[in-house]
Amino acid sequence: MNPVSLPGLVAGARFFARLPVYLHRRLDLPEARALLARRLEQREARFLDRLRTDVYSRPSGVYARLLRHAGCEYGDIERLVKTGGVEGALERLFAAGVYLSVDEYKGRKPVVRGTLHIEAGPERLRSPRAAYHLPGASGGSRSGGTPVLMDLRFVRDCAGNCALCLDAWGGANWRKGDYETPGAGARFRLVKFAAFGRLPEAWFSQVHPADPALAPIARWNTRAMRLASTLAGRPLPAPVHAPLYDPAPVAEWLSSVLRAGDTPHLFTFPGSAVRVCLAAEQKGIEIAGARFMLAGEPITEARVATVRRSGCVAIPRYGTVETGAIAYGCPNGEHSDDVHVLRDMHALIQAGDDNPAGLPPTGILLTLLHPRSPFLMINVSMGDQAQVGERDCGCPLYNAGWTTRLYEIRSFEKLTGGGVTFLGTDVIRILEELLPAKFGGAATDYQLVEEEAPDGRPLLLLVAHPALGPIEESRLTETFYAALGELSDYSAAMTRRWRDANTLQVARRPPSISRAGKILHLHASGKVSPPPPSP
Repeated sequence: MNPVSLPGLVAGARFFARLPVYLHRRLDLPEARALLARRLEQREARFLDRLRTDVYSRPSGVYARLLRHAGCEYGDIERLVKTGGVEGALERLFAAGVYLSVDEYKGRKPVVRGTLHIEAGPERLRSPRAAYHLPGASGGSRSGGTPVLMDLRFVRDCAGNCALCLDAWGGANWRKGDYETPGAGARFRLVKFAAFGRLPEAWFSQVHPADPALAPIARWNTRAMRLASTLAGRPLPAPVHAPLYDPAPVAEWLSSVLRAGDTPHLFTFPGSAVRVCLAAEQKGIEIAGARFMLAGEPITEARVATVRRSGCVAIPRYGTVETGAIAYGCPNGEHSDDVHVLRDMHALIQAGDDNPAGLPPTGILLTLLHPRSPFLMINVSMGDQAQVGERDCGCPLYNAGWTTRLYEIRSFEKLTGGGVTFLGTDVIRILEELLPAKFGGAATDYQLVEEEAPDGRPLLLLVAHPALGPIEESRLTETFYAALGELSDYSAAMTRRWRDANTLQVARRPPSISRAGKILHLHASGKVSPPPPSP
């Protein structure tokens, strides 16, 4: 367990001191619209200011060195923006080698461009103009987690955009709750929700708030947030344990709000929303009419279908703790994860064919335009790909100026399971659609878990929830093998390798959750466990 750092304590004290003022400065919709319009009008100027003030004035920084290596002066970028706009300039910079892969951004590998070698990582990429008020760390689904410190002025602008999103869905006065573990993301969410409309009134956690696995900084700053908000007369809720195996407290809160004649709005992960809906159905708790804002995991058709079968509405969102919300769901969307990019806060380009980073053509690269965003990001890949385009859907988000849309957002990072590397997108359809169709259950009842046997042998477990009842395990593995083998010649060879080594075995237990409370399609356990009995 990592100790609480001195910078974390200092940021926590600053957060405690600034939060009351923040909570009393309420945002209404006219102000949020005016702020958005101003940011969009000044978009090119804000981008150039970011380059001039935060990059070129710091010649030893990561981006200054990349730009110098590319032979790009500030005047060159001004001309690129004038002729091709922000995205046009970013595409030219990307082609010249000014970008960071997800491994470079996370500090897992150095930045290498020809003769140039740079150590990057989050600590070298912090926004120089951000005053750090809200400390924490990212969930670390793909790594050990990234320390994140946020400026409350950045949070407030994020809150304005969130208010506009909810208003577009008819939710200006919805009662707000949160269902995620006590970390930086949850505190960010609650503080953001507190800036507009009603105060958030419920906070549920998949992990017990006293779990020793939670970082000390999470517990310290949760206490600081609650104490400061209570002293300010605008109290924020305490986390209530609602484990994924029994999320009845969440369903009961949703039902109580509906019975009072109001509409509940819950931010959570898609897998958690599925579990809430299934629990409500099993326990006879009426939640039809509830709204779920979904993020943090792939927002697949199967998971959204379960939410809709309960009579609830799913609102997609795409973002990260490091960036805040990147895109909010389209009320007239054609896909389960159809979202509008927040162009006032972000610029986004696609990698395209034969790109210098070796990304998939649909790989996306992000640039943060807000001067007080947690990190300085220019053409950063977070390991995701998506379909990108423009469609006049006629919704309020499009009309507000968020004209770029994303859908089919998935990670393209290669995952290793049982010693074999494959794309995570290859198995989502099998786990969420094929197996439930043949063996019953819902989209979150199946999972791949990588473990290590006591003798060091890799094991890949095909987890099937016990609630599914009796299953012929050999038929389950054969179904998985057959479906995976049909994807490609590589997948067929991979399944033969797993068969020969008896790598894939069935485990009848609830799917594992990450420390952030997510149900991932491939979970790296990190535990040493005996192999389950052979079928």
